[in-house]
Amino acid sequence: MTTSLALSADAEALAERVRASAVQVLAGGRAIGSGVVWEANGDSATIVTNAHVVGATSGGNILVRAIGGETTYPATVLAVDPSRDLASLRVTGGTWRAAEIGDSAAPRVGEIVVAVGNPWGHEGAMTIGVLSARTPQPEEAGFTRRSDRPRRGISFLSTEVIQADIRLYPGNSGGPLTDAQGRVIGINSMVGGGLGFAIPSRTVQDFLAHGEQQLPSVKLGVRLVTVAVPESQRARQGLTTETATVVTGVESESPAEAAGVLVGDILLAVGDQPIVNASDLLHALAKSGTGEVHLTLLRGGRRLEVNMTPVARAAA
Repeated sequence: MTTSLALSADAEALAERVRASAVQVLAGGRAIGSGVVWEANGDSATIVTNAHVVGATSGGNILVRAIGGETTYPATVLAVDPSRDLASLRVTGGTWRAAEIGDSAAPRVGEIVVAVGNPWGHEGAMTIGVLSARTPQPEEAGFTRRSDRPRRGISFLSTEVIQADIRLYPGNSGGPLTDAQGRVIGINSMVGGGLGFAIPSRTVQDFLAHGEQQLPSVKLGVRLVTVAVPESQRARQGLTTETATVVTGVESESPAEAAGVLVGDILLAVGDQPIVNASDLLHALAKSGTGEVHLTLLRGGRRLEVNMTPVARAAA
């Protein structure tokens, strides 16, 4: 009993330590993901999250709230890199505590890892698992680079990932993956086959130093979220990938609304580029410029083809 109580106390202390530097990312009055305070200086902070979390805002206002906090603060997008599913935000106001950043190369397979985020809107939820693998060359493990057609639908990433036997759900995206001491070793990005995948802290440091890619200058007016799809539903919907990019919002008077896009539609492709994850749309729009784009959607098991012309994104 004493050992059990000690372990419980240790887990509680670890959770509070990680939550202190984790945040909720919100848009349109609703939580859309998580983030990590990477650097803090006085009342300003640099927050790291996923590119697909930023993409889900469709260029709308982004707000950030500390776990357990009552005040939300407007955030400015500093940079986005869809190929590594990373984005950085700047927040001014309030008091922020930077996370302790660990070396993602240090933990060994089998070591305990912890994820903190906001799954399904449950603020500051913690889950524990084990580090199961590293994938230094994504395509060797069935991952596909963004220029390839997905083979297994597990990832769009063109970077190393940390694979963990840990449960992640919508809302965990952008939150911290830590070692057993609470040091951030990765940014949770997606799920596949019941496993979680995180972007290593070394990759994040490189992104913040010089690997930045700005948001595209145009938008369609949709909010998207990437979700895992059970095998039974994939069969019914005619999907071949383990994730789906679902429309969760359509802006009023936007190109998407004019084209008849509806909440619940699944975005399959933009032109000839498959959309495996919400951040893939950023990459597609960056290439399209202001020209007309062709979208392939799935609605109720039926494929639909629509055309629309993006509009200019408001300056941040």
